[in-house]
Amino acid sequence: MSGLRKWVAWGTAAATVLMLCGAVPVLARTDVPGPGPVDPGYRAMLDDIQIENRVHDVGKIWMNITNYGYFGNSGETTSDAMDDPCTNEWAPQAEFPGGSDVEYLFQGGLWIGAMIKEEGFEYPRVSHGLEGWVASATNQFLGQEFFPGISPGNGITERTTRLQSYNCLGDFISSDSAVSEQDLIAVMTDTGRTDPAGRTITLTKDGVHIPLGIKVTQKSYAWSYNYAQDFILIDYEIENIASNFLKNLYIGLYVDADVGRLGETQRHTDDICGFVKNYDYQPEGADAPINLTINTAYIADNDGRPPDIASGTNYSCPGVTGTRVVRAPNPKLRTSFNWWISNGDETLDFGPAWKDDGAPGSWTATLGTPEDDARKYFVLSNREFDYDQVYVDDPDYIAANPQEFSSRFADGDTPTESHDWYIPGVDDNTPPEIPPDIADGYDTRYLISWGPLGIFDFIDESGNRVYRLNPGEKFSMTIAYVGGQNFHDRNNPQDSNTNLDPSKYDFSDLQYNADWAAKVYDNPMVDTNGDGWFGEDVGLDSIFADTVGKTVQFVDISGVTRQYTYEGPDEGEGDGVLQAAEDINAFRPTFVDYTFNNELFDQGDGVADFQGPPPPPVPVIEYEVTEEDLILLWGKLPSEDPAYVDPFSRLQDFEGYRIYVSNNGQENTFSFLAQYDIVDFAYYSERDSLMSVPVITDNPDTLDPTIVDRYGTVGYLQPVGPNVGMDAIFASASSYTYRVPNANPMVPRYYCITAYDYGDPFSGTEQLETAKTANMLYMAPSGTPRKKPGVVPNPYRADQNYTNRHMQVLFESDTTFVSWENRDDGTSDFFPQTDRRIYFYNLPRQCLIRIFTVSGDLVQIVDHNVHGNRISTWSSDYAEVWDLNSRNQQQVVSGLYLFSVEDMTPENKGHIDVGKFVIIR
Repeated sequence: MSGLRKWVAWGTAAATVLMLCGAVPVLARTDVPGPGPVDPGYRAMLDDIQIENRVHDVGKIWMNITNYGYFGNSGETTSDAMDDPCTNEWAPQAEFPGGSDVEYLFQGGLWIGAMIKEEGFEYPRVSHGLEGWVASATNQFLGQEFFPGISPGNGITERTTRLQSYNCLGDFISSDSAVSEQDLIAVMTDTGRTDPAGRTITLTKDGVHIPLGIKVTQKSYAWSYNYAQDFILIDYEIENIASNFLKNLYIGLYVDADVGRLGETQRHTDDICGFVKNYDYQPEGADAPINLTINTAYIADNDGRPPDIASGTNYSCPGVTGTRVVRAPNPKLRTSFNWWISNGDETLDFGPAWKDDGAPGSWTATLGTPEDDARKYFVLSNREFDYDQVYVDDPDYIAANPQEFSSRFADGDTPTESHDWYIPGVDDNTPPEIPPDIADGYDTRYLISWGPLGIFDFIDESGNRVYRLNPGEKFSMTIAYVGGQNFHDRNNPQDSNTNLDPSKYDFSDLQYNADWAAKVYDNPMVDTNGDGWFGEDVGLDSIFADTVGKTVQFVDISGVTRQYTYEGPDEGEGDGVLQAAEDINAFRPTFVDYTFNNELFDQGDGVADFQGPPPPPVPVIEYEVTEEDLILLWGKLPSEDPAYVDPFSRLQDFEGYRIYVSNNGQENTFSFLAQYDIVDFAYYSERDSLMSVPVITDNPDTLDPTIVDRYGTVGYLQPVGPNVGMDAIFASASSYTYRVPNANPMVPRYYCITAYDYGDPFSGTEQLETAKTANMLYMAPSGTPRKKPGVVPNPYRADQNYTNRHMQVLFESDTTFVSWENRDDGTSDFFPQTDRRIYFYNLPRQCLIRIFTVSGDLVQIVDHNVHGNRISTWSSDYAEVWDLNSRNQQQVVSGLYLFSVEDMTPENKGHIDVGKFVIIR
């Protein structure tokens, strides 16, 4: 459990709500109205709601997603932790890279707040996916206020763009409506739930949960492509399903990271937090970089080392993860960023705050944690943008960097504001040892927020602007959870875990991936709305002056003063470089999109795409299985279809095929077998970036050894890949064949063929390759019926780990290492701890295998190709699998077993062979 502050709230009869107008007692009741009546279909008993979780695992970030308001998980040893339904093991919170056991998240979730009226009082209420510091020994859902509907039909929906794909639960998930290689879709509301006794669940700090009447549709997307595998996009649609409008609604995303390797019990105690606003992007050949706004909040380990190690480069968590807002609810809304430490010690419960922030009771002068709804709403709406955590112990920096910004509303600018910060230890009684302790890393969490949402309504008697979100109205927000590698540089480590030097942190990979997240959301190479504009400067903003070359200065939505010199749209668009054009007005978009008047440099055309450059189409594999060989067959189409062009580069960019093998069929476990590619050559820069479209030729001497592009960059002629050629795998003019070497007849494994391209010389996109799991086949050579049937392993020992490739098996004088069991067989009842397997080999093509005890009792009959109901999922004419279950579906016990094989082929029907094997448990 992250943090030290916990309150057990189950069964509390009353609580105190801190309202903006003062402390007013509120009694707990079983029926408390919200802003207006909500659809009763959204209210549910806690026992009936269809709570589910799934794990994004196709990319490098493995993240647990739920359908009740948050992502992440409890700690791996806690009783309320969720298991991954695919593996039945603890679901990773946000493991990066996947398989490393390094977690960069505890939990994150939505906060949505608005002002409501009840019994003559107006006060704020906040519905949250989690808040991070409410806990209960009897109810794991006490901290949640969003839930799905009643089962069935309200779980998580999974879809994929991969063809002919099933998920781990056995569901067919390929869909034309899929956005990514792994879509997870959930719907939830804040409209209340009750315990099994029919009582509304009560929270300690705010009494009974009062719903705002909010419905959230959450769609999260993940890819395996190299440019997109380091982030997950989460798209939220928020709808007012109440009967009344919601006043001054704010939305926020709360993240508590807890960075460290599994097993580090104190990994949350040394995290550092901050915000990266800008990214200098320099396209290949450009004279100067383009400054892009990426607005990414981050948390990382303070020095990359475990908390008890103060020096060295033995990093346990060298990376960083952050949250980038790729679509704010409204482009004119300012992004607020607040971080704080949650701690039971008041002197350590810290968060940056303005001296004049107007917090009721001035609580921000002494505390950082917004415990109740009133304080949560204040943090959602305070417009504050906190300085980075490493500066807490630098009073000179804090004093020299007040927050200054120009407020922007629908009717224009207000005067520039300036807010000084409380300086801990100077403006309050903070002990002198506390600021350095916090600056060196602590149990930190942050909130990114926006608002007020809706339309402007009126100005109240206090001069405050009031906005409303009417019934039925909705808005969207899209965030990217982004990973970055090598945040801690082994060549330039922190000298110690105190007195941190922020200049040693390397944000380059995080920035690069955050930029790509925005490109995938709104791809600058796609004219989505068909107006002829592919991207780069599409918004009708002040930076787009009517005169080419005019420099414009303005204050952006994060409060930073910026300037751009606009040189006009590109001649062709889509290459990421600003170039001159004669008439920029001819390129003005004719519609209003989410980038309209947002005062930012926008690469896209303002219409969401949720797609990036794809690899070539997936090869379609056929196969032949003989007694001793596996042969893979595939055609030139669709991968090499001359009619197919990459929708982004607009080129037929196929380059070659790669062949892989895996023991368990997981994307990251495939081993390389062979590669075949076109013999071609292209020009590369000194940075090894592709600069030209490859030329297919067997005689590169006819090509110039170097070129110079329009920017003066020199390109050097090089082969594109190994240039093996395709001749070695030609089976005919239209197809290929590949014979798998050293395939063991009793070792079924996963085989696949991928297609890859040569990349894009214009956008700088690297080579892209199809997913290995997209067309994998589970096969083994089938053995021979001319020899006596046998069993492997024999004896079968339950104390052996047959999941590892360590056991020697002698088969036809061939010694090899195999993995017999615990392979995902694609069924919904796959459980690694009980998925036992032995194999019968050298069988007739059709037969019945009968298994007996030594006393003659029939244990099981295994049908091999007689009635078409084979248990095995791998292609083998002469081998079969048994899961060690009896006819009563119980695992068999230790002992000696006899088996008979009755030949059922027409030519030899009735012939019986016998054998025996041993099971030791």
